[in-house]
Amino acid sequence: MKKIILSTALALTAVTASGAELLEGIVVRVGDRIITRTQYERRLRDTYNEIERTAPADQRAALREDARKTLVNELISELLIKDRADRLAITVTDAELKESVNRLKQQYGITTDQQFEDSLRSSGLTRAEMEARLRDTLITNKVFGKELRSREQLSDAELRDRYNREKDSFRLPERAHLREIVVLKPENGNVEEARTRASEIVEAARKPGTDFANLASTMSESGTKDKGGDLGEVAKGDLVADLDKAVFNAPAGSILGPIETRSAWHVMKVEQRLPSEVPAFESVKDKLRQDASEETFQRDYKAYIESLRKDAFVQINENMIPAV
Repeated sequence: MKKIILSTALALTAVTASGAELLEGIVVRVGDRIITRTQYERRLRDTYNEIERTAPADQRAALREDARKTLVNELISELLIKDRADRLAITVTDAELKESVNRLKQQYGITTDQQFEDSLRSSGLTRAEMEARLRDTLITNKVFGKELRSREQLSDAELRDRYNREKDSFRLPERAHLREIVVLKPENGNVEEARTRASEIVEAARKPGTDFANLASTMSESGTKDKGGDLGEVAKGDLVADLDKAVFNAPAGSILGPIETRSAWHVMKVEQRLPSEVPAFESVKDKLRQDASEETFQRDYKAYIESLRKDAFVQINENMIPAV
């Protein structure tokens, strides 16, 4: 018999309380919608069961704790989206629901109604519960499709709004434009001779009128030799500790060294120092438009939920949340 774990594919919370449920405690209220204690317990139990079925044994305890800590906010988010769907007059037709059920069957290789009923039963769902949850999922997807569009579809004004909310994620670290001359430590040669040569290079580099790039192209033993020792921009923290400390404590124009590392002596020229800064909108607009990663979606989703929550009546009754 083919089985289907529908709880992984559908929203898990029914948000309309029955007359009997209204007599019990309310855990969360968002506008006119509520989550009762029974609904909360059912959702938590379903989540725990899913963790037991799918997660490695050594991760289950941590996952259960995370689920318990985040459940209230998840429920609030779901109710906010339902409320938003009402305001946007978003609905799901019977034809759309039927089509979605058929896609679900195909996804799990279910070919008969009996297999489908058996699968629902194994997941602890009735067909009516499954259809109600699937309808909720479709409504959520419609809301997201309307209000959380792909960034490629957004206008410059909408992108700028996201840029203003996410500025810190674009912040560049403190940087330095460097050139280097490297004198390698000989494996079987005269180490002191190499050390002396590195010191002589520093003296030559510091003489007025010396072209550091030309000196690097003739004296360096690094792969950057052919580029006049040009390392380009280096962010603070990218270099080994001694080099990093020296570079980011020196002003532009400084000649540093020789600084000894495990394999070489380094002579550095700090061509330019660049502060930590947020780049202008125009310089990151294309990247912002093309960014369609899961991390980006989560940022957009979080900002969207926060904006809905700011304008909504939300009440959490902590004393109604069951102790676990």
